[in-house]
Order: sequence, then structure tokens, then C-alpha cells
Amino acid sequence: MTNTRSKWPTAQHLQQAATEIRQAAAGMPPELQNFPDPVADWLDKTALDMAWLAPFRPHEIGHLPWQIATRIAHGILNLPDADTCAICHTQDDRTEAPQ
Repeated sequence: MTNTRSKWPTAQHLQQAATEIRQAAAGMPPELQNFPDPVADWLDKTALDMAWLAPFRPHEIGHLPWQIATRIAHGILNLPDADTCAICHTQDDRTEAPQ
């Protein structure tokens, strides 16, 4: 995975979790250091591919992958409930009734 990072604020926790995974892997025995890479790469790729579309509404196709990624990231970072995180799930103006 390249070191390209998303500039979208909603990607923040996913990318922080990917960085933390890679830092933790550096302290592992050499033969195990590459095992965490797929998870870190997946979090980075999800952030790059999907953060610009967040927030997702429950009926949208991206909702479940984004929900899973944010829950994993919050678990890694020891943050509270990902489903109510104001960073990962910003205010969705599309769900508000028209004025």
C-alpha cells in the first residue's frame, strides 16, 4: 500500500488505526511482521475509496463496509462506539426534512 492518505476528515480514525497496526507490527518478530499488513492496507484503502462518500445511509451499498471498517478502527484505537462517532459518521444533511 502506498503512503497516500485521504484528506477527508471522515478517514481520520481508519488511517490512525492503520498506522497503529503498522507500528505494533514493527515490534513483532521478523517472521510475523507482515501478518498485520493486510488489515492496515484494507483500512487505508477503505479510507481512500469511501471517506469522501461518508456518511452512508443504512440502505446504501457502502453502509455495511464503512460500518465494519469504523468499528474495527475504533476497536484498535480503543475509542467509544463507532456508530455514533461524529468524525466517522458526520452529520448527514440528506436525511433532514426539507425546510
